[in-house]
Amino acid sequence: MSGVRITKRMASKLPTTFKSIIYSNHNLEDCSSVLSLQNYQPKQNLSKSIVVRTLAFPINPSDINQLQGVYPSLPDKTYDYSTSEPSAIAGNEGVFEVISLPENKSSSFKIGDWVIPIRSNQGTWSNYRLFDRDNELVKVNGLDIYTAATVGVNGCTAYQLVNDYIKDWNPKENDWLVQNAGTSGVSKFVTQIAKAKGINSLSVIRDRDNFEEVAKTLEEKFGATKVISESQNYDKEFNKTILPKFLGPNPNIKLALNSVGGKSSGAIARKLQRDGLMLTYGGMSKQPVTLPTSLHIFKGLTSKGFWITDNVKRNPESKIEAVHEFVKLYTNGDIISPKDEIIPLTWDVKKFTDEQVLDLVKDGINSTGKKKLVVLNWD
Repeated sequence: MSGVRITKRMASKLPTTFKSIIYSNHNLEDCSSVLSLQNYQPKQNLSKSIVVRTLAFPINPSDINQLQGVYPSLPDKTYDYSTSEPSAIAGNEGVFEVISLPENKSSSFKIGDWVIPIRSNQGTWSNYRLFDRDNELVKVNGLDIYTAATVGVNGCTAYQLVNDYIKDWNPKENDWLVQNAGTSGVSKFVTQIAKAKGINSLSVIRDRDNFEEVAKTLEEKFGATKVISESQNYDKEFNKTILPKFLGPNPNIKLALNSVGGKSSGAIARKLQRDGLMLTYGGMSKQPVTLPTSLHIFKGLTSKGFWITDNVKRNPESKIEAVHEFVKLYTNGDIISPKDEIIPLTWDVKKFTDEQVLDLVKDGINSTGKKKLVVLNWD
C-alpha cells in the first residue's frame, strides 16, 4: 500500500460520518469488553480542519493498558462522539493520509502526505480523524506502512535511547551499548541505529532451544554486533574470561538499555564502564530494578527512567527530530521494515459491517504472538 497523490482538496468528497472504536469505562480482566464502535458526525468544521483517513494502526501493550485503566497516561473522555456518556477513541499510534486541508490557509502538508500524530492520546482506532493545526502532525513519507504505523513508539523510542543521552559516541573508538530483551521491536531498531552510527551493540536474549539461529538473525539481519544468552549474562566466569574476547581491546560500554528488570537489569549494569548510564524503559519480568551498591559508589553508575510519552509531552520537537532522522536512516537502507515481525489484520472499509470491524480489533487484542497491525483497505 502506498500514499496516492490527490490533486484536489476533495471538499466535495469529505466524509459525513466517522467510524471510531471507543470506550467509556475500563476493565482489567477483559479490556476488549469495554470497546464499542460508534458512528457519528464530527462537531468541527471539516473545511477548516486537516482531515486524514487512517491507513493502519497497531495494537500496542500501552493501548491495552489504557483500556484496562492501569496506564499512567489516559485520554480525556468527552461527548464529542455523540455518546450517552463521556468516551475516548482507543489507540495511541497509527499512520494517516491527508485528504483535505483547511480552506484559505497555508499548510506545510499536501494532499496525499502520510502523517502520524506527534502527541499520544489522540485516538487512532478510527477510519477518519481531524486535526486543527500542522504542529499536531509530522510527515512520514518514504516509509512503508508497517514502519510508518509503528515509528511513533518503537522507532522514536529506539532513536532517542541511542542518541539523546550519550553525546560522545565515537565510531573510531571501541564504543558499545548493551541491552536486554534483544528480540523486541525496540531492541531491533536500536541495533540498526547503533550500527549506522558506528556503535557496537551487545544484545541479551532469553535462553532457548534455537538460540544460535535467533542470535544469527539478530546479528546478520538486524545489525547486533554480538548476542549472548541470559545465562551467559549472569555467569561470572563468562563475563570474566569469554566476554572480553567478544568486546575487543579497550571497550567503552557507555550505555545499558533495560526493558526487563530483575536480575537481568543488574547483570547488564555490571558491564558498564565507570560513569556509565542505564536507561530503564520497560519491565517485562515485572521484577524491580535491583542494582548493586558498589556500582553507584565505585563506578559512578547513573540509572534513569525513559518514557517516550513524557519526553514528547515536555519537548514535542524531540519527536519531530526523531521521526525525521529515522526516515533518513530508513531511506538510506540502514533500517529495515518490521513487516516480518507483524501480523496484518485487514479492515475492508467498504465491505465490513460495524460488528466485523469490532470483532477484528478484539481478536487482535486477545490473540498472542507477534504484534497485530490493523490495515484499512480503501479500494
